[in-house]
Amino acid sequence: MAGKAADKFNQVRKRILADIKPSKEELQETVYLVNMLSSRLKKSVPKDVEIRVTGSISRGTNLKGNADIDIFLLFSTNLKKDMIIKKGLSYAKKALRKGDSFEIKYAEHPYMRLYLNDLGIKADIVPAFKIDNIEKMGTAVDRTPLHTDFINSKFNERMRDDTRVLKYLLKMNGIYGAEIKISGFSGYLCELLIYYAGSLERLCETLPKAKLPIVLGAKRGEEYEASKRFGSSFVVIDPVDNNRNVAAGVSMESLSRAILLLRYLHENPGEDIFLGIRYSSDDVSRKLDETISRLGLNTYLLKVRSSRKTDDIIWPQARKSADILKTEAEKYGFRIYIDLVFMFRDSPYIFFASPKEEINTRVQRGPSVFMPKAVEDFMKHHKDAKGFTINGEFICALVQNRYPTLAAFMYDVSSGKILGKRKDIDFSRCEFFFCELPEDIKETLYIELSRKLSA
Repeated sequence: MAGKAADKFNQVRKRILADIKPSKEELQETVYLVNMLSSRLKKSVPKDVEIRVTGSISRGTNLKGNADIDIFLLFSTNLKKDMIIKKGLSYAKKALRKGDSFEIKYAEHPYMRLYLNDLGIKADIVPAFKIDNIEKMGTAVDRTPLHTDFINSKFNERMRDDTRVLKYLLKMNGIYGAEIKISGFSGYLCELLIYYAGSLERLCETLPKAKLPIVLGAKRGEEYEASKRFGSSFVVIDPVDNNRNVAAGVSMESLSRAILLLRYLHENPGEDIFLGIRYSSDDVSRKLDETISRLGLNTYLLKVRSSRKTDDIIWPQARKSADILKTEAEKYGFRIYIDLVFMFRDSPYIFFASPKEEINTRVQRGPSVFMPKAVEDFMKHHKDAKGFTINGEFICALVQNRYPTLAAFMYDVSSGKILGKRKDIDFSRCEFFFCELPEDIKETLYIELSRKLSA
């Protein structure tokens, strides 16, 4: 990028940074809060346990208003994992004051989220082993302090600001976050993309031109080997741990969206791309109805019963179920153009949009005509067919479709006849909405649908 294009890119970058970069006052306030919490922890934590601030705040890549704090309690590797978890959670509880609260969260192992109401912050306290190289790693989270050391040793202020802009771009377009239901870009992945590219400007130039597999961090000439080793078309090797793909959780859809965003930012620098989905809650119902009307498709919405577990447990099961239903529906000849899975008030929803069609007869492909015994068996099996035809070398039966409409198929789904009860979700008593949508979920659905249609 050069000349006027580079000037315009830098102008946009500067304007966005003015809105998203924490002020000096905010940073000072964050440091004060971190010090206050650290001083509380020091009163209960033995001297041989290191208190270490990590995450985007410690690396200088956090966005304005994001004062969430990550503090690691680093224990000797001589201890057992169960012991450091028990001790770490015990020490964290002692940092609470009257009116504060906490909850136990789970990643690879339990950690504690403190809600310090007197300070007005929340903080994650994570027990881990203190290591100086990856060979000593006892838990996956042990890498995190090493990540902080690496980024702080490699980044200058411009790279930190580039990371902020990249995070904000992805966040406003719904693909920032490593949670399963987002399957997007983590904060550390954003930092590594800037590190490997050198700058946001360079990332916008190079990533959209890349061909699959995309591999960053491998030695030149070893990209395909790395892609095969990690079993992924998008690999960003962790410089702290060469056996880890930091991009493992990024879906192909999220990667594709990111590439389109970066390409657009490179070719048409402007602030619109950072605005995300714009709407008013007052007119979201009308806008959703207009969007669906414009598509000219039938809509099918399932509200699925589920156990009272976290989104990270329920959402993957709902996503897998939606994929199974889509495959089953396509067996009956139905075409699903749009499929969405989202959570609302602890319930999973599955949304399909499909052409308005009725399929009374479908084609069932059989064996090659050059396989006489197989052809004979196929024709006997389909003796009630409406007729037979030849497509190329294959004999095909014209059979009565079990479901003439997708709605008929979905009614059976909603009564549990297709999937029934699964691990943590239950299709035996779904609520099914055909070409109508309940008012309470319209805002959530509008956001999800708008993101799906934003390419």
